[in-house]
Amino acid sequence: MTRAAQIRTATKRLDTFHSASYFAPAMTQALTDAGLPLESHYLAQRSAPLGVATPELVVATFFNYAPDYVEQQIPACWESVRPEDATAARLTGVEKLAEELLASDGPAAVGLDAQEISALATRIAQAVQPVTDTQPLSGRPLYAAHVAALRAHTTPAANPALQPLVDLWRSVTLLRECRGDAHIGALVTVGLTGLEAVVLDSATGKSFYPWSMRKTRGWTEEQWREAAQALADRGLLTGSGDDAHLTDAGTALKAEAEDRTDAAVDASWATLDDDQLAALADDAKIIAKLVLSSGAMPTRIFGHGSDAKKG
Repeated sequence: MTRAAQIRTATKRLDTFHSASYFAPAMTQALTDAGLPLESHYLAQRSAPLGVATPELVVATFFNYAPDYVEQQIPACWESVRPEDATAARLTGVEKLAEELLASDGPAAVGLDAQEISALATRIAQAVQPVTDTQPLSGRPLYAAHVAALRAHTTPAANPALQPLVDLWRSVTLLRECRGDAHIGALVTVGLTGLEAVVLDSATGKSFYPWSMRKTRGWTEEQWREAAQALADRGLLTGSGDDAHLTDAGTALKAEAEDRTDAAVDASWATLDDDQLAALADDAKIIAKLVLSSGAMPTRIFGHGSDAKKG
């Protein structure tokens, strides 16, 4: 495995913990208790670091969400809750998620007790700190907003035993948002719109099913079909609609976008040597298994080739 591939693998494994927070009942409860309408939870919690942003800004920074869908939630969700309070509620939800993980089947699946999992979380957070400390802000608006928002919210976990997992979520979130901003730049560079990018991603069978991607991002079936046809006309997809698959050219284009993303984050990861990176990837695999074994991720929404399905 190349170093770039190992960085990508470690990041993807760690991202499982971040992603689980969007689906956790504990997060839903925390955001609801804060006063956010259920339908706005995802957009609100992730855009809160941007402040009371316009829908246009959210569309631009999130990249693959339907403008009409965003406009239904943003900025209306801020009429009852301040963005900074949404971020505080989000962190409360993360703590509750950590508690649920430790009480689930996850620890048994990885063969670790709560104390050992806390030590693992601390070790990973310390390992990635040199990376997050050197990630650039320029050209990475959503990442930069998260840096500021998380720096402003330093209230410790109500249960000190859960602090290592909360700290790990913070670190993983910064890795995710920095790479995410870089990935958007790469997708634009290779000539994909936000909708085309998710249609292409779904066609791999390793991401969300098309129906799930549409539901969570607000695209209509007609818009999806039109985008799929446009990609087929470019020789990137074969088949039609939800049954489309990547052609060799489509696979190559996705690989180019990933390679460009790898290059954009490489400098920060240079702070870890090969042995440190290998150790991190191994530890990240345990965290991913912990999360997936806990049932925190709703596997039914993912394609058969996704890591969430493999567990």
